[in-house]
Formats: sequence, C-alpha cells, structure tokens
Amino acid sequence: MQGLVDFASQIGLIFAILLPPACYLGACALFLQAGWGFWLQAQPDNPYRGRPWVPWLSLVLCGVLASFDRFLTKANVSAGSGVVVSLSPLVSYAPVTPSGAFLGATPGATIVDVVVLFQAFFQAFGAMACLFAVLSWHARMKGRSNASPGGCGVQFAFGIALINVKTIAQWLVNTFTI
Repeated sequence: MQGLVDFASQIGLIFAILLPPACYLGACALFLQAGWGFWLQAQPDNPYRGRPWVPWLSLVLCGVLASFDRFLTKANVSAGSGVVVSLSPLVSYAPVTPSGAFLGATPGATIVDVVVLFQAFFQAFGAMACLFAVLSWHARMKGRSNASPGGCGVQFAFGIALINVKTIAQWLVNTFTI
C-alpha cells in the first residue's frame, strides 16, 4: 500500500507542478488570441463574423486562467466546501504518508482513511480536470470542438468534486451506513 500511495503522491505532485505554468501560458495565449480577434473583427475577411463574442470570451477566460486558484476557491465555496486552492505546489500540495494503521474501526472509517491517503492526488487531478473543462468550453465556443457546453459543465463539476473528495467520501459513508 505504501508504494501505491507514494506513486499516486508523485503523480499528483507532477500535476500540481504543471498546473501553474499551464494556467499562465494559457492566460497569455488567450490574451493574445483576444487581441488578435479584436483586430480581425475590423478586417473585411473576419473569421468571427458569426461569433463576435469569441474575442470577448477569450479575454474573460484569460482572467479566469490568470487567477485560476481564486476561481477554484470560489467554486469550492459555491459547492459548500471550505477548501482553499493555491497554485503554489510547495504550499498547497501536502501528500499524506500512511502510518501503517489506516484500517478504521468500521468499513466506512477505512474507506475515509484510504481516501485521505490519496486526497492530494485527487485534489491535483481535480484542478487539472477543471482547467481542461474551461479550455474545452472555450474550444466549444470557438467552434473547434463538438463537445456540448453541458458536458464541459459536468466535467468542471466533477473536478470540483475531486478537489473535495474527503468531504464527499464522508458524506457517502454517512449516507450509506446504517
């Protein structure tokens, strides 16, 4: 079990390290794309003729990606959680090392203990899922993807659920135990 927890923690750390550069590079790319889109709207061969909102959407999503940690924190508060997200992997990423006695007194307590062991991985993966949901929604609005906007919302909601995996696991255990 220790090896699996260590492996998942290292994968989660990779996600936590790659998330901030992906957010900031994506914000820069969206800012440049918004400027390019505003310039193209003044041209006679405007590719955004049927979708004039695309440069504005790129500019708004640039702000979302530049402040992605605050955006996820607000989404967590809206979901009823108190989890504060940080894009600094040295501050926010705290893997748990098992002490050897992760078996609880009940099966429900054991499930929650195992979820706590993998919580850091789930949180980093959930943040990446939220990032990809935002980028997928942008591609959908530009017309480059055939994904549905509702599907992007579901992906974002499941990313938020992964960030709050301990709370959800405790709720599930309390709901389904007699």
